[in-house]
Amino acid sequence: MIKIFKIARLELSILFYSPVAWLAIAIFMVQNGLGFFGMLGSYQEAIAMGNKIDNLTFSLFPDLNGLFDSVVQNLYLYIPLITMGLMSRELHSGSIKLLLSSPVKIREIVLGKYLSMVAYVAILILILCIYSGAGILIIKNADIKLICSGLIGIFLLACTYAAIGLFMSSLTSYQVVAAISTLAVLAALRFVGSVGQDIDFIRDLTYFLSISGRAEDMLKGLITTREIFYFIIIIGLFLSLCVIRMKNSRESNTLYKNISRYAFLIVIALFLGYVSSRPGNIGYLDMTRTKSRTLTTTSQEIAAQIDGPLEITTYVNLLDQNVYFGLPQSRNSDLAQFEKFRRFIPDIKMKYVYYYDVTDLKNNSNMTYQGDLTGLSVKQIAEKVADNMGLDLNLFMPPEKIRKIIDLSSENNTLVRILRYKGKESRLRFYNGVDQFPAEREIAAAIKQLVVPVPQVAFITGNQERSIRKTGERNYELMSSMKRSRTALINQGFDVIQLDLTKTEIPTGLSALILADPSQPIDPLVQQKIAAYCAAGGNMLITTEPGRGRVINPILQMFGVALLPGTLVQATKNDAPDLLFGQLTRSGRTIVMPGTGALKVDLTGNFMADTLIQSNKTGWITQGVVDVTKTDIAYQAQQGDKKGAFPMVLAIHRKLRDKDQLILISGDADFMSNAELANPRADNEFLVKNMFKWFSNDAFPINIVRKSPEDDHILLNRRQLSTLKGGLIGLFPALVILLGGVILIRRKNN
Repeated sequence: MIKIFKIARLELSILFYSPVAWLAIAIFMVQNGLGFFGMLGSYQEAIAMGNKIDNLTFSLFPDLNGLFDSVVQNLYLYIPLITMGLMSRELHSGSIKLLLSSPVKIREIVLGKYLSMVAYVAILILILCIYSGAGILIIKNADIKLICSGLIGIFLLACTYAAIGLFMSSLTSYQVVAAISTLAVLAALRFVGSVGQDIDFIRDLTYFLSISGRAEDMLKGLITTREIFYFIIIIGLFLSLCVIRMKNSRESNTLYKNISRYAFLIVIALFLGYVSSRPGNIGYLDMTRTKSRTLTTTSQEIAAQIDGPLEITTYVNLLDQNVYFGLPQSRNSDLAQFEKFRRFIPDIKMKYVYYYDVTDLKNNSNMTYQGDLTGLSVKQIAEKVADNMGLDLNLFMPPEKIRKIIDLSSENNTLVRILRYKGKESRLRFYNGVDQFPAEREIAAAIKQLVVPVPQVAFITGNQERSIRKTGERNYELMSSMKRSRTALINQGFDVIQLDLTKTEIPTGLSALILADPSQPIDPLVQQKIAAYCAAGGNMLITTEPGRGRVINPILQMFGVALLPGTLVQATKNDAPDLLFGQLTRSGRTIVMPGTGALKVDLTGNFMADTLIQSNKTGWITQGVVDVTKTDIAYQAQQGDKKGAFPMVLAIHRKLRDKDQLILISGDADFMSNAELANPRADNEFLVKNMFKWFSNDAFPINIVRKSPEDDHILLNRRQLSTLKGGLIGLFPALVILLGGVILIRRKNN
């Protein structure tokens, strides 16, 4: 061990007797300092302008263009310059022969030289520690553990680069060639992750070898044994390769024996990497303050209920526009979507089924192929798509075969996952928007459906109600049954059905019965069924519109509520007079009500009433026709207008046989329509989500709210930051250059 330290000290002295090491340190400080203080200045300006910015530690360090992100992007440029002369210098000068003939083991030589590089890397990390310390002092309640995690990741990555550089330096006597070769190997290790992606075993091996993104989890606060073992194995591999290379140069062996040594070592490394990256063998440590790299407590509790294998089958349609997400080439990124859940459910079995099929050749908006389909069969379309994408059509089952296995016509044959656990099934879909993958809330909801009774909500039909199957502006498809809407009830854990009560009975065990703005009188038989359902303690949501009193009041009177004649309006300069903005009484959130009637409460039985949203007292009920093109309306008492604050949304509730019954009544039906939710003007989606959360006794949608970040303020003013910036990227690098210059001059004079 003493010999290793002596070699390391000698190598460091040689390194710092050259200007390269000093210049690299100075440039490293200036380059990263400029980016760090540039980001700080931007956020300080944004905060000064009144913008709320939280999680500053993440934004300034591991986030895109943050300090750690910039370091990782540029680190590969520094290490080859430092390692290129480690062995090349000895080979070029011939001193390697003296080393090999000295009473020093080859292993000690390699480890000594590598230890010197670790020491140099530690100096670079120390510089980052200075910036990190500045960040801790500058940011209010900085997330120190997150910063430490990032520093560990960068240190391991740099040490890995150094091991690769040391080995490449042992292959040539030319230092420039060693540096270029190191860059080439690093590039190859970044690229190898994309090799053999259509073969499971090869994909696992090449994914292990890939160095691309290896430090990303640690930079963002998650330390895993998989990544730590990766760095250790790769470092050990290249150091061992270097030892073998030196031994082969001293010994006279056959080519077969030399190659066998290398091959055996690589096989051992791949085996260790494969074993250490298996889901059940990975340990995790979330270093973030808010535990943002771990499932929320709610999701963990759901995952804990899974006892045994959870099968997730992804059905991938070649003709679906989202086919790319399910192809073998995208397998690793697809599996990453379930990484957090694998930590708590190691026995997740991912399966993929490939097929081609369409449901409607006349409407191909969701298809991969967007050309003219006239005269083309499904197989001919599939052949075109497979040829364009360079895929083997034999990988995909034809329509007649997949239909015997499963009927996916209800999903329009789009990309869908089916979760199976102990005989129960649930579905995960891909959604519209920039991020189409299901997130923690949707995955947790799908898993929870497998272990608890699924809440069922039923929409009454037959009286011109709002439809949950149509896309028109007035309808409710977006919030209820649209499969590609992330927030739709069917994607948040609910079973949504339609009921024509003139033909069927109300099922027992409903979470809620919805009467969505009927515009025709309701059959007395249907009224009796609704009354019986409510008398038994069933929950209900009723929405209506101004002028529907004759239709809806026979139902509302069951609870002692009535829809008053007329429309609520308010004088405004910019909006239509019937466009009202109300405040939720509990949360203060704003809800827009585009055309609403007023509700009157005269409770019956043991019901109690809470006003969820109330109109402004400056508004009034008008009995006349509202001209939505005018804003200069006025209160007219002689025409029957009534001024005051009126309930727009009521919560009628009571305790009935140890059950909390909830009846929600809204004088406006448009607040959760397709038009309002697709182009939100307020927090209507929040209200919709919480209404059904109440109906399901808080079971769904899943609550994944985390603790809010506390690092939301910069403690220094602009002048203080400028002074600190001048010291760290001006004075400090100048002192490093000065110190290096003094040492180099003294050595030259000696």
